[in-house]
Amino acid sequence: MTGFRSRRPRNVLFIENSIGVSGSLISLCTLLAHLDRERYAPHVILSRATQCEYVGRVLGPEFPARLVPWTNSLKTVQPFAFLLDLAMRYPRLPARLLTSPVAALDIPTVILPYVARLRRLARRAGVELIHHNNGLDVRAVLLARILGVPLIAYQRGGEYHSPTVRYLSRFVDTYIANSDATRLDLMKLGVPSERVSTLHPPVELGRFDPSIDASRQRAELGLGDRDLCFGIPGTLLKWKGHDVFLKAARLVMEAVPEARALVIGEAPDGSTEYREELLRLTRELGIAERTVFTGFRRDVPEMLQLLDVVVHASVSPEPFGRVIAEGMAMGKPVVAAAAGGPLEIIEQGRTGFLVTPGDPTALAEAIVTLLRDRVLARRLGDNARLVAQARFSPEAHARCVEGFYEQTLRAREPAVTPGAEASTPWHRHDES
Repeated sequence: MTGFRSRRPRNVLFIENSIGVSGSLISLCTLLAHLDRERYAPHVILSRATQCEYVGRVLGPEFPARLVPWTNSLKTVQPFAFLLDLAMRYPRLPARLLTSPVAALDIPTVILPYVARLRRLARRAGVELIHHNNGLDVRAVLLARILGVPLIAYQRGGEYHSPTVRYLSRFVDTYIANSDATRLDLMKLGVPSERVSTLHPPVELGRFDPSIDASRQRAELGLGDRDLCFGIPGTLLKWKGHDVFLKAARLVMEAVPEARALVIGEAPDGSTEYREELLRLTRELGIAERTVFTGFRRDVPEMLQLLDVVVHASVSPEPFGRVIAEGMAMGKPVVAAAAGGPLEIIEQGRTGFLVTPGDPTALAEAIVTLLRDRVLARRLGDNARLVAQARFSPEAHARCVEGFYEQTLRAREPAVTPGAEASTPWHRHDES
């Protein structure tokens, strides 16, 4: 191992193409903050201006990150989207007759221009390894093949099990799965077990500190000292189960009159349709006056500090469940849907409660139990904090990721030829 250390840092290209400021970007920033810069020099590609703003705020304005806008597939653009929707409505019409030509058009109009931009930047920086932060992606595969460098994919959820995806998965040197559930999905896809390892995302334990003061936020949201608060943090997406949470909230408020519900977060694209739908539901349920929609918040630890119970209510299996880990780090008892990542994070009755996904009655019963039994809630929260400290340490996470880098580079060392004679430092600016 010691003979592997090079005289200069190895240049790593990080690609982040999530929908905005999401869990994957937050995890990436935590990794970059703790990365050993004497061993690895990061060069980061972001797809959205909001991501650049976040990275600049968290890591500093001089951090080597660039904006290269991410263009969606033509499948999402009219009239192609209309035709594909039509094919779904009429199953007798073979969908492949429409999807295949659109996928072919994606190659010259969407995929290759993006890869060409990244190729120029990567060669200039002397990139020796690609870390794609959002799982398997054809553009990352092509870029790695063109540059002749290894590719690591941090897989944050399941993949579409198509012949094309199965074929592309062969060209990823190393997979890092954010949970055992995600790892199992990759193995079902055909990825050999020796090429995929589970590593839970990190949490900045110093920032998520149970002793922080949230009195300003309590006053801002109009919460009284005697109010018992339970809330669902996270992006406003339908599969996150906010409607289940609100239906459970009505039952909780009937049993615990001093209870207040918080919905913390906003839609990733800034749209308001789903939020308006949820607001209408609170009026129909008669809980609008006791439910607070906070919108997007930068002070997430303080928001979690307000909660006596942290709730996760996804109706589809959650690949990991970052809000669960953050709630545990804050020393809060968590009630979560028993599917996917939460099954690996929460120990039933010791660090939180697991309930049947999509069942508002079961969710409400667990919340009421914790609101009424403060001794139990405190015990679960204390246990949760200890587990979070042991399992989600950002320093330990960074060392594990660096270990994957080292193993992957060692395996490919004879074939690796850096794409440039010398590394050129990056400075922040748009590549649009």
